[in-house]
Amino acid sequence: MKNHLVITRALQLLTVLAVTGFYSLAQAQVDNITVQLALDGEQNMLNVTTRGNCSDNNHNGCVSVHQGKQARINFTLVGNKQCNRADGGGWELGEVYLGGKNSQGKPGYWGNLDGEVQADFNVADAASGQLNGESGSNDQSIVIFDANNYEYDIWYKVTAVCVDGSGSVVDTVETDPRIKNGGTE
Repeated sequence: MKNHLVITRALQLLTVLAVTGFYSLAQAQVDNITVQLALDGEQNMLNVTTRGNCSDNNHNGCVSVHQGKQARINFTLVGNKQCNRADGGGWELGEVYLGGKNSQGKPGYWGNLDGEVQADFNVADAASGQLNGESGSNDQSIVIFDANNYEYDIWYKVTAVCVDGSGSVVDTVETDPRIKNGGTE
């Protein structure tokens, strides 16, 4: 009876340690990635100012989510946000779209997201490729979450909008680097 109690307690302790270790491991596998965006001097383009982390074809803003990891990607508007197209206007981040899965070049259209992409991202509309912003998103920062269950490359497009004093959108600019998912295995 005493041996049974010792074995039971040891198993309980091992179970607690295993669950705690798994929880800690799961928490440690989420990378927080910030992609900074700024308007060019003429406010005709949205440029990525953050160096990418992709090993091949590394362009500014290229996000590589390594195998077995997940990512919380924060697109942040930095620099001058005063819009020169409207009195009292300001630039805000608009939307994030995905498209062109495994395409070598920038896609001609966005969306048409398959089941793998929909499982990895919080998709608002699969046809257009529009994503939902996660907690912490606002008009200067859009946060998306990449579960990275599947291995593929996909392009993303972030828009910034010039909003006048009455809240109307006057103009839109964009940028479109890519995300390289390493998958879970």
